[in-house]
Amino acid sequence: MSTFKTSRDQTCPDIKPILGNLKDFQLATVNYVFRRLYLDSDASDRFLVADEVGLGKTLIAQGLISQAIKHLWDKVNRIDIVYICSNADIARQNIQRLNITDKKDFNLASRITLLPLELHNLQKNRINFISFTPGTSFDLKSNLGTMEERATLYWLLHKIWIFKIEQAN
Repeated sequence: MSTFKTSRDQTCPDIKPILGNLKDFQLATVNYVFRRLYLDSDASDRFLVADEVGLGKTLIAQGLISQAIKHLWDKVNRIDIVYICSNADIARQNIQRLNITDKKDFNLASRITLLPLELHNLQKNRINFISFTPGTSFDLKSNLGTMEERATLYWLLHKIWIFKIEQAN
């Protein structure tokens, strides 16, 4: 994938090939959504693209991600893309399709409560892609979580609440 240099001597992905592969109606959707999210004076902070199966919602998302990265590249130090998908199988299928970089470690699929454990990795990358699914991050029926989640939350709260460990006599 070709790249161009930014003023900070880092490379931004070249979005022309990505946008060039879109059909006219897909590109029109990308441009409209991008304008509504980033350029309009009454810009929206959310947008839903919905259509029939097989018409290219993933390609539209890839185009939108491309335009957003190009738009934000010289304005912010780090770009985090959060992808919420209906299930883990679809997320695994789409994650690499949405990857507009040459990086192999583009994605982080995890439970939302474990995100603090990954923050040090996110600081290293200019572009981060974080994927969550309802089954792993938003299931409110089970309030126990995993052992790793409970330990992470304990240590996060420990720093805030300064837990005191009582020693047995």
